[in-house]
Amino acid sequence: MDSNAAPHTSSVVDFPVYGLDETFRGIRWVDFFEGLPGRPPWALWLGHRESDSDNGIRVGTLPKQRYEAIMCPNGKDPLVEVAFSGAFGVVNVTLPDSTVTRPEGLIPALVEHAEHQARRYLEWPIVWWRIEGAQVRARVWHFAGGWAAFSTALDDAYLVAVGVGVEPADLAFEPVKDGAAYHADLSAPLNFTELGRQKSARPQAWLPPPCRDSFHPDQLAFIPDETEA
Repeated sequence: MDSNAAPHTSSVVDFPVYGLDETFRGIRWVDFFEGLPGRPPWALWLGHRESDSDNGIRVGTLPKQRYEAIMCPNGKDPLVEVAFSGAFGVVNVTLPDSTVTRPEGLIPALVEHAEHQARRYLEWPIVWWRIEGAQVRARVWHFAGGWAAFSTALDDAYLVAVGVGVEPADLAFEPVKDGAAYHADLSAPLNFTELGRQKSARPQAWLPPPCRDSFHPDQLAFIPDETEA
C-alpha cells in the first residue's frame, strides 16, 4: 500500500467480494483496496491467516469491466495486469522484515521480474480451485516461498490470491455475505486510515514473510553483482 494513499476514502464497494469459504479457520481482515478517492474501488483484497500460524492467503476481487477500463484503456491484455497484481503481491509479501537492509537495485529488479513473469502467465501451471462449489482452473506462479494465482472463471470479476505457507491447490472461495467476519462494513466507504487502525488493533491481521531475517535464494538471485561483494 502506498503511504501517500493513506487519506484516501473510496465510495461503497459495489461488486461481490470473495474470500475463503467457511472451512477456513483463522483471522480475517480487509487488507487494502485499489481505487481513486470517492470512487468505487477496482480491487479489494481480503486477508486470511491461519490460527496460531504465520500461514495465510490474501484474496483479491477485481471487477472485470472496471479493472479493464482502468488498467487496460488501450486494449492491453488484461490478464497480464491481473497476473502482475498477484506477482507483485507475492514479491512484496515475501520480502524479509524492514530491518533487513535492501541492497540497492534489488526492489526494482524484483518488480521487473514480476512484470516479466506476468507477461508469461500462459506458462504458469494450472491448479484447481472451488468457487461457490464449482471446480475451476487457476494459474499459479511460485516465488521466494510464496505464490500468486488467479482465475478467470467468474463472469464479472477476476479472482487473485497470494499465499505463504499453504498450498495454492484445492482452495475454496465464496462471496462475502457479512463483512463482520472481516471486521469491516463493506456497505460503507472504505478508508485507508481506518483499515490501518483496525489492523494495528489486531496484531495478527497481517501475513508475515516466509523468512523474516534474511533473503530467500529466489530474491538473492536479483541482487546486482557489485553489491554481493
